[in-house]
Amino acid sequence: MWNTIDEKLHREFEFKNFIEAFAFITKVALLAERVNHHPEIRITYDKVVIILCTHDAENTITEKDRHLAEKIDQVFKSTIIA
Repeated sequence: MWNTIDEKLHREFEFKNFIEAFAFITKVALLAERVNHHPEIRITYDKVVIILCTHDAENTITEKDRHLAEKIDQVFKSTIIA
């Protein structure tokens, strides 16, 4: 679930281990580069926090952020290792 904090979209993702978390970040990085919209990403072992806002829109949430959030959710669903 994405939350709005300080005019930015935030979401924490949890994984089984560092490798799963890192695989997710790699996929998100490739996605972000394709759409030319780069999130703030923080990783702590098995947790990843992603923060989205549009710098060109005075650091507010725009459709670009909502669209990327949806795509990131799809990446998350496909990254979980059974």
